Amino acid sequence: MEFALANLCTVDGERAAVALPHGYFRLDRLASGFAMSLRAVVNRWDAAHPRIIEAARQCETLSASSAAYVSKADAELATPIRFPNKLVCVGAVYKDHLREFNLPAQRWPKMPMFLRPPTTSIVGPGAKIAIPPGTAQFDWEIELAVVMGARLTDANLDSAKAAIAGYCVGVDLTCRDLLDRDSAAGVDLVRAKAQDDMAPVGPVLMPAAFVGDPQQLGLRLYVNGEIKQNGTTADMLYSVYEQVATISRFITLEPGDIVFTGSCAGSGASIGQFLKPGDRIRAEIDKVGCLEVEIAEARRRPKDYQEVLPA
Repeated sequence: MEFALANLCTVDGERAAVALPHGYFRLDRLASGFAMSLRAVVNRWDAAHPRIIEAARQCETLSASSAAYVSKADAELATPIRFPNKLVCVGAVYKDHLREFNLPAQRWPKMPMFLRPPTTSIVGPGAKIAIPPGTAQFDWEIELAVVMGARLTDANLDSAKAAIAGYCVGVDLTCRDLLDRDSAAGVDLVRAKAQDDMAPVGPVLMPAAFVGDPQQLGLRLYVNGEIKQNGTTADMLYSVYEQVATISRFITLEPGDIVFTGSCAGSGASIGQFLKPGDRIRAEIDKVGCLEVEIAEARRRPKDYQEVLPA
């Protein structure tokens, strides 16, 4: 039996749930010891996973009248992992994405990666994302998001694979004109990529066992129903397991940590088109899910706003 895991917003707070095609079943009403968010469940994934499988089997015989059941119409989904300890992003991964920027479609001597502040940049399905002030080039990129289920240090490919709890759909939003590549201080990743709400993740966590080979997944991103990105993880220069293993040689990965694994061709920068208020993004990855968010009006700055405060 295949299932996903959702993080429901309830009157009791965030609660982990089994996600099935017809609705959700709260884990805390299926088994003891699960009165917690999905983030807390993943934090003890090794012990929780077998019990989740048993709880999911119960759902096959439960009806919509069960106290555990929440219909899709009534469910409010939060991002699956609200506060990961780390959100690590890997770049220059897809060959077609490098080609569209006239870069060699080859592995770099050192795999490009950076840490992204997670606590306020991550939002979930249905979020309305305000365009950051000061940008006219708000761009999209779909990414397969890896969620860790075990602590990992100096890993090989096999241990990296075993440490993955599951996958989500991620969208990497970027203010292209705030990267400031020509600055003597280097690329400005905080203003360009780490502002509030710029890392949508969701809608559910699909356990790794149900995804299978992560190098055989199609990725598609639509803006207002028009397809912009249409790629496959088979085009990666660094496999998912290689990315996770490489990161673990520099940073210890922990349960609940998220890895954004790069994006395929079709970002707005490649065609000179960017997001505007009212735009709707639909990002879907085979076997993982479909994440939808909306772009809202730009955040307004105070009238007396200054980039650098006077001394």
